[in-house]
Formats: sequence, C-alpha cells, structure tokens
Amino acid sequence: MAALVARGGRVAKLVNSTTSSANIACLHTGSARLADAINQPVPWNYLWKPGPYPETEDAKLAAAKKYGLIIEDYKPYPKGDDTLAGDYPMLPLVPEAHRKALYEWDFPEYRRDYGEPLHENWDMYRETRWTPHSGQRFSLKWQVFFLVSILSVNAGLYWFCKTQIPIIQRPVLELQNVRDGPHYTFEPLD
Repeated sequence: MAALVARGGRVAKLVNSTTSSANIACLHTGSARLADAINQPVPWNYLWKPGPYPETEDAKLAAAKKYGLIIEDYKPYPKGDDTLAGDYPMLPLVPEAHRKALYEWDFPEYRRDYGEPLHENWDMYRETRWTPHSGQRFSLKWQVFFLVSILSVNAGLYWFCKTQIPIIQRPVLELQNVRDGPHYTFEPLD
C-alpha cells in the first residue's frame, strides 16, 4: 500500500507500509496539519502513552526517567488497579487553585511547568471546577459552637425585643368590621 502525503499544497513523501509510526501519524493528520501548522512536528502524544506495569527495578528506573522523576519519588499505581495506568506514576493530588499563583509558571493558565507529570484526574481539579479543601480554619466543633451561639443570640434578641420593649405605635381607632354592626347613624346629635 502506498499513499502520498501533502505538505503545504505539494506532495512531500511517498508513504508505504514499511514507514515509521510518525509518518503514518502524519498521513492520518495531514488535512488538519495543512490548515495553519505546515511546518509543525507531527502529533507525538502517542509516544507519551503509559507503558506496561514495571515489574523489575530496571523497568521502574526507566519509567521514572521517562516521567522526569527520581527513583525515590516514583511509585506506580498498584498492578491490577481500576485506573489501568500502566507505568504512570501515582502522584499526590495538588489542585490548581492550591498552587502558588505568583510563581512564574510555564503555563500560568494551568499553573504547571513544561514536562511536569500530571495527576491522573488533573482536569477534574481545575481552578474553574471543583477544588477540595486543604485544611479548615476552624475545626468542626468550633464551627458548630459558633453556629449555636449566633442562633442563640438572635433568638434572645428577638424575645427581648418582642416582650420587654414597649410597642410604640401611632394611635388609631378600633377597626370597624361589618359583622360588628353599624358604626354610624344618620340622626342628628342632640
């Protein structure tokens, strides 16, 4: 099987079945690449796909080097885990909102540096999404104490204002209802 790959409106290369996976990726994404990224490299994210679970120390060392970690910091997900992460490292969860905002990040919109490995669910903990709390200012006992004390003070003030302070109103006559009978006559006063 042979196919022609177009780059910048002209035929660049003849691709046959013995070419590398990079050339095949170029063939599959050729139409997308012609739009505005003529001289950009081919998509290589298939190269960053996790490999098989590391069984030996040499495999762990190679996986740690692949993800830019030292061997002491590298710990893969447990074998047979539901994440199916292979040799991807099990990283601690540090949400985007909890990272330093004034640090000069390579990608400030994500608060991360180039080549930094990400937590497996990093997109779930973006700054525009859910962020777990990292420590409360007050313990739960103090929070309940503050709630009960504020509600008690409000209830006490309400009771005091309702019963102890005299009600000051504008003087008005008694409400005249129809069921109470007529409240007027057409006869002259003597």
